[in-house]
Amino acid sequence: MIRIASDISIGKIEDLYMKLFSSTEDAIDLRLPNRMEKMDFGLLFSYLQFLATWIRHKRSGKLHLPVSTSEEAVKYLEDNEFVYPSIVLAWEKDIVNTNLVNIKNELKMPSKSYFNKMDFFELRGTSVPIYCFDHDKSNRGLSRHLYRNYRELVNEEALGFNLFRAFQKIGSLNLSVFRNSMRKHMDAFNAIIHELFTNTHEHAKTNELGYNLYPNIRSIQLKFHRRQINKLIEEYDGFAGLVDYFNTGFKLNDQGELYLVEISILDSGPGLVKRYKGVTELNLDIREEVNIIKECLYRHNSSVESLKGENKGIGLDRVLQTLDGKGFIRIKTGRADVFRDMKSHRYHHHNAASDIQLNDWNTNDTENFQIHPAAEGTLISIFYPLDYQQK
Repeated sequence: MIRIASDISIGKIEDLYMKLFSSTEDAIDLRLPNRMEKMDFGLLFSYLQFLATWIRHKRSGKLHLPVSTSEEAVKYLEDNEFVYPSIVLAWEKDIVNTNLVNIKNELKMPSKSYFNKMDFFELRGTSVPIYCFDHDKSNRGLSRHLYRNYRELVNEEALGFNLFRAFQKIGSLNLSVFRNSMRKHMDAFNAIIHELFTNTHEHAKTNELGYNLYPNIRSIQLKFHRRQINKLIEEYDGFAGLVDYFNTGFKLNDQGELYLVEISILDSGPGLVKRYKGVTELNLDIREEVNIIKECLYRHNSSVESLKGENKGIGLDRVLQTLDGKGFIRIKTGRADVFRDMKSHRYHHHNAASDIQLNDWNTNDTENFQIHPAAEGTLISIFYPLDYQQK
């Protein structure tokens, strides 16, 4: 059994991948923690990407919840934002309590209630998750904030209207932040979200051979961070790229705090490399995988030749332009985990995609990239800073 610790971190999630792919057990069960102590940058979706990878593993077993009664199960679901997507994504598995009793039937109505609160941005806290589960054929499968008639993706203008309350919610702990700092960036946020989620709609619902994926998650998380800059540097000491980013100079409030909006997009599709190459196995050199990510970031390029939609041909280039001079972006797909600091390394349209600078997430290197166990899908996490504005 693989046990997820309550002090889970991005580094510890990498250890989970190692355990998954090195296990010799006939069935590899997964046990969730009582809680996750810190929801740092991209952590929730980093965990969900691992969960999707576990589910797709041919020897994945049962999902264990740390509860013994129905009442505990309901409270566990309500109190922890990682539980609902875990249950829905693992619904075809046995979901058992500490007595090894399958409790899926007991979770149906509480899960529906949780969805309804989530759908109206009424969950506790200031994190806003929006989930699409392509295998769920009910009206809960595709978010009404992202789709019309549950099948047609909304345009960018409608998306901005639909998500306005979501951004109000993540700024609700400090309304002056929303009024003075966040609102003026709404067009940029909507552009980033629409571009990235459109990519999941067009490239991540089927596998690299065009077959529907089951189960499958495509999702968005919005989150507001307010931390003292020295604390951020201390907390991310293990990731040189983020430390360098936080040392580039920001407009802070009177307490030395930096305001950050996190936008994370996750899918459990084939990932950028498999989709681009149309291959089922990742047997490429890691630098070739990174170069394919660069191709997807390159202007007038896309991950499939038959890309359809209003943003045809621009790949993820628009996202880089929107983040230019401000943001930080991490991309984890296949066996690669890379980032780009758009504040220190400004946007530039290169003559070749290979000239785009990407750094290894763990080593900060731009030439030698670590090989990670292959993760399902693509995770993109963005930090977008808000300059402090006086009232």
